[in-house]
Order: sequence, then C-alpha cells, then structure tokens
Amino acid sequence: MSMMKSFAGKIFLLTAGAATGVFLNGCGPDHPAPPTERNELVVRFFTSMKNGDSSAAAEQGAKLLAIDPGNDYIARLIMVQQSNSFIQQAQRKLNSGDVNGALAVIEQGLARYPLNRTLVQVRGSLRRLRNAPRLLQAMRDAKSSSAMNAALTAANIGLAGEKSPRLEAYFNRYREEIAAAAARERAGVVVEPAAPVSIPAGK
Repeated sequence: MSMMKSFAGKIFLLTAGAATGVFLNGCGPDHPAPPTERNELVVRFFTSMKNGDSSAAAEQGAKLLAIDPGNDYIARLIMVQQSNSFIQQAQRKLNSGDVNGALAVIEQGLARYPLNRTLVQVRGSLRRLRNAPRLLQAMRDAKSSSAMNAALTAANIGLAGEKSPRLEAYFNRYREEIAAAAARERAGVVVEPAAPVSIPAGK
C-alpha cells in the first residue's frame, strides 16, 4: 500500500494565496494595472483554486489566457487545474485499492485534455502500479536462477520510478535468493530453491 501512498505524494494542488502574489506582483512599471474585468477574473480564478473548484478555475484561467495570450504562468496554472480534479478522483479510487478505477479516471481526463503532461505522467505511474502484482508474482513463481534473474529484470524495468524503500529491500533479498539458487545449480544439487521472502504488506 505504501507504493500507492507514494503516488499520493505526487499529487499537487497550488496554494492560491502564494500564486496570487506572484501573479499580481508581475504588474510593475512595464506592466500597467489590468482592467477591471481582468482584476475580477483574477480574483475568481484564485478563489476557485483556493476552494478546490478545479473545473471552474480551469475555465476562468482559459479566459485569462485569452485576455493575456502567451502568458506561460497562466498556461501552467491552467494545466494544473485541468489535472487536479481528475487526480483527486483517481486518488480516491487508489486509496480504496482500485487501481483500474483510478486509471479509468485519468483516461477520462486525457480524453478531455489530451495534451496535459501531468495526466500523461500519472497514467504512466498507474499503469506500472497495475502491473506490479503480475511482476511480483512472476518473481515468486521463478524456480531456476536464470528464470529468477529474468523475472527480477522485468520487475525492475516495469516498476522503474515507482520503487519504494521496502520494494528495493525486497529486490535485494531476492538477489540473495538468486545467488543461492545459482550456487545450488553449480553444485548439482537438485532441489527446489527456497521461496523468496514475501514482500511486506504495502509495497
């Protein structure tokens, strides 16, 4: 479950107060004060962010970008808000152990915002997380040292970027099991290698 919790750490929601300061402080001598309409829109935009209304914030941000096209800061904030609501929904699914449900939510988000880089990255993490049980089971099922090596390599590749300290420790113990199995094979001992230590609850 800690692997799922590590995913939670990747979810980010911007603090409206701090973001507002950066946004408005950009209005200096070379940037005249925005018109009333823009001021009101800025307030609504950051209020929606503060209240966690990502959908409204994304829409208001798009209007701000139309007033101030080419503003990369606004564009980045919009992308965050586009992804936040879907990530929040996916997190709830993930917290209940429903990896496939979380992935489905992110796919819905990408259907609406196909260019959102955050959603693309989260989808990759969820796909790796979905494959984790199969990869770990393959490690447990492997009997010969060569099969164990192949299973470990596949798990290392398949879970790249998602490994927790517990999982890394498990991989290290598994390498010891591979060495022991290889030694038995070299000695011609025909016995089944000991089953690797079970990975602790919460990968």
